[in-house]
Parts: sequence; C-alpha cells; structure tokens
Amino acid sequence: MKEYTRKHKYRRLNEMQYITIGAFLTAAVLGICMIIFVLSKDTASTFSSSGNFALSSLPSDIEGIDLNQYPAELEELLSRNPETLDFVKSYPDRASLRTQSIDLSKDITLGQPPLFLQWDTRWGWNYYGNDFIAIAGCGPACLSMAYVYLTGDNEMNPRKMSEWAYNMGYYSSSGTKWSLWTEGVNILGLSGYELSLNESSMKKQLDRGGLIICSMSPGDFTTTGHIILIRGYDENGFYVNDPNSIKRSGMQWSYSTLQKQIKGMWGISK
Repeated sequence: MKEYTRKHKYRRLNEMQYITIGAFLTAAVLGICMIIFVLSKDTASTFSSSGNFALSSLPSDIEGIDLNQYPAELEELLSRNPETLDFVKSYPDRASLRTQSIDLSKDITLGQPPLFLQWDTRWGWNYYGNDFIAIAGCGPACLSMAYVYLTGDNEMNPRKMSEWAYNMGYYSSSGTKWSLWTEGVNILGLSGYELSLNESSMKKQLDRGGLIICSMSPGDFTTTGHIILIRGYDENGFYVNDPNSIKRSGMQWSYSTLQKQIKGMWGISK
C-alpha cells in the first residue's frame, strides 16, 4: 500500500508541474502577443506602402498627396529629404514642366558658382537615362554649375547637360561614369583632371580659381553614392554645393569629415 501511495504522490506532483508550466507558457504567449500588438501600433506609420524605407521623417504637410499614386523612388526621395516636398507635389504636372523654358539669370551671383538642385522643377522631371534628373542627375547638375561659372554660358543648364552627358555615353545604370570628369570635361573646352586626396591639393585647386568635383560614399551626403561640388574654403572649412540639399550647401565641412567620405576627386578649371 505504501508503494502505491508514493507513486500516486509523484504522479500528482507531475500533474501539478505540468499545469504550472502550462499556465506560465500561456501567460508568456499572451504577453508576447500584447507586446507585438503595441509595437505594431507604434511602428505602423513608419513604413511606406512598399515597406522599403521609413516615412516617419515625411513633412507634416504631406496631406493631400496620395503616395500610392507616386513612384516609389519619389516617396523615398521625400522621406530622405523633406526639402523636395514641393517638387514631389508637382508630379502630376511633370509633362508640361519638362518642356518649360529655363532662365538661369536669377540663379547667377557674380564670382560664385551657382547652386543647381537636381530636383528643381525646371529640369528635375526630365530624364537622365532611365531615371529622373531629380533622382540620378547629381553629376550633370554639378558639371552644369562648374560650366556656367567658369565659362559664363548660362545656356548649359542641368537639363541640357544631362542630355549631353547621356548622348556622349557618360550615363550608366549605376551612375555617372567617372570619365566625365576628365575626358568629358575636356570635350566641353574645360580642363578636368584627377586630384590626389589631401587637403593641400584641394586648397591649391581652389586658390587658383578652379573647382572640385567629389564622388561621395555613404555618409553625410548619401546612403548610396553622390556627386558634390566644392567651391571654396576658409578657416572654418570647405564650402560645398550639394545638388540634393540646400541645407548641406549652407554648411561648412572640415577636411577630416569630407576625407572619410570621398571616393574620387577631380579638379575643373578653365
């Protein structure tokens, strides 16, 4: 009889353990479900309809735009750069904007390279290869800035420069070919040459009245690749014309910050 009682006691203990473990697991599952529910509510608005990039940084006055009717690359452009809001809003008018006349007279300041934004509605909807200039035209936009400044020819705006660069074979699906900054620049009647990546060579290039083109790796200016123009310097750092950002173009940049992000660098002179 004692033998039976002992076994029965152990069986009751095992049953109680199973019940306890079951209750614990049930509570854990319910807790996890609650956490997932709360997080999903908090993060549902931070993803685009395509789920590829965050939209939490979209401007507050995005109301009135049905992003489902816009290409994904424009949604991404806006999420990364709120400055482009007015440009993105003009998407329905893109066909007429592509053919508008362009007057650069108000963009020109004597003695200073102009800042041409690739997403300017005057040319941003025109194509550079398979992409809008607003998306992929940083190279032609920078070359247009340099060309207008060094030659005084205001006709070579970013739209015309993009057409020229594409027709001359300097466009590729991965971006503007680096040969544009030497061979292409020379064809345009200017002098283009590779610069060694050091602060001294940059300052010498700018001191003699030239400009600098930089191909940038991911960092402060881009998440993929980008072209910027360096137009001057003083004791506080270098002045940059970023064709994708008014804000970054209004900042000064130390050599140490730029040096870590520059993949290639070229001088452009008369």
